[in-house]
Amino acid sequence: MFVCPHDAPYGQALARWDEVAEHMRALHGSDLTTVGCRKRMDDLMMAFKKDPSTHCAHPAQIKYKEREQLLQDLSDLIDMANKKKKAVKEERGKKLDKRETDGHRLREAAVVSMKRKPETNVEADEASPSKIKESKRSTALKNAAAAIVDLPSILEASAEFKRAELETKRDANALLQRKIELEEQRYLLDKAEREARFALEQQERHS
Repeated sequence: MFVCPHDAPYGQALARWDEVAEHMRALHGSDLTTVGCRKRMDDLMMAFKKDPSTHCAHPAQIKYKEREQLLQDLSDLIDMANKKKKAVKEERGKKLDKRETDGHRLREAAVVSMKRKPETNVEADEASPSKIKESKRSTALKNAAAAIVDLPSILEASAEFKRAELETKRDANALLQRKIELEEQRYLLDKAEREARFALEQQERHS
């Protein structure tokens, strides 16, 4: 039961079932297989959950009480493992959503920067085709330059935020460490004070 194959990390469940089978072969013979052990356990769990009478302390079932308790423990462990895996999966999903949201914001900022167009005073009817083409080319270059300038600023702001977050965590850890040190010093001072008072009392008694 302590091998807990249902709580195994991804890709390690089979190895844990092999370990279970190895222990069972030592008890019941070398004919047992990993697949057979797993199927037997699944059948027992299914019967245990399906038949409510196994939860009753009927006199005819006294000899099965230990097995039923073991099955109940296994059932609880499996439920706990499933809840744990679900919680880990949800946490990973939240982190992935946050990364996608941050990436989407950066892309939106870059697109907005590229769509910016400088004001122009050139009248359309006075401009020649060559001037219009040249103006478009210049605008495209300016937009590209603006995007190149703005994107590093956005990335720098994001990096600065992360640095501030890390510094806050470091400060919190430093405060916690300082608190522990102060509590330790307080304990040593209290201890020294108690010892000094005890020594003084002993001296007064013998004087």
